[in-house]
Amino acid sequence: MSFEDLMRTRSAAEYADFVLAFVGDRDRVLDVGCGPGSITVGLSQTAGHVIGVDLDEAEFTDARTYASEQGIDNVEFRGGSIYQLGFPDASFDVCTLFAMLETLDDPLAGLAEVRRVLKPGGLIGASSIEYGGLILHGPDEPLLRRFYQLRLQIWEAQGDVHYNRGRELRGLLLAAGFEDVEAFVTYLSYGTEERVRTFGLGRAADCRDEWYVGGVSEYGLGDPEEIAELERAWVRWAESPDSFAAFAWGRAVGRLPGRPQ
Repeated sequence: MSFEDLMRTRSAAEYADFVLAFVGDRDRVLDVGCGPGSITVGLSQTAGHVIGVDLDEAEFTDARTYASEQGIDNVEFRGGSIYQLGFPDASFDVCTLFAMLETLDDPLAGLAEVRRVLKPGGLIGASSIEYGGLILHGPDEPLLRRFYQLRLQIWEAQGDVHYNRGRELRGLLLAAGFEDVEAFVTYLSYGTEERVRTFGLGRAADCRDEWYVGGVSEYGLGDPEEIAELERAWVRWAESPDSFAAFAWGRAVGRLPGRPQ
């Protein structure tokens, strides 16, 4: 998938809409766990300046190239950890964490570092997928739900993804010292021919991914024949006019105490 395609399928307009309304053209924004950077670049269209941070600098190589080619000079990317952000105190007006907190074993420590770099009155916006809110319809539905059952079992065995963190965001932000916290759920839907096809074929590709296949094998969760059947089922689902899927995303916004600077 090209970065242009990523800007369309993983856009700030869709994934950061609950934060964009609070971002002004003079605001400095820190996007922690920015991943491939399409949302970060999208935020730069509204903010004064945006910095995306991720552990793996290779993740945002294409975003850097895209920003340079498009002459977008108010966005930059840096390697770094949420536990040690490397910025002075009170450096940012807004901090965003999209699909980030579910990867942390110690989210309060990460949020404490976010709090340090936010200005008094600064805004935090966080989102995490909530697998308890999965909606799935179409051919082979029980088989496709098995795909997700296996994925969650791998995560549970590895202990590196907290897949129900979406429901915990309000409590985490309050415990980290943020005020005026509002938490809610938004569904992102796959309900057009293009989105169904892209989503279904993407999950079929996941069935060939070394992480998924290796995890199923390593933890004794299934066998290669079952994974092959799951792949074929996702291809059928991608082509069906009856198919629909939607994921719940927990979202929360809050502010640091104090008057915005």
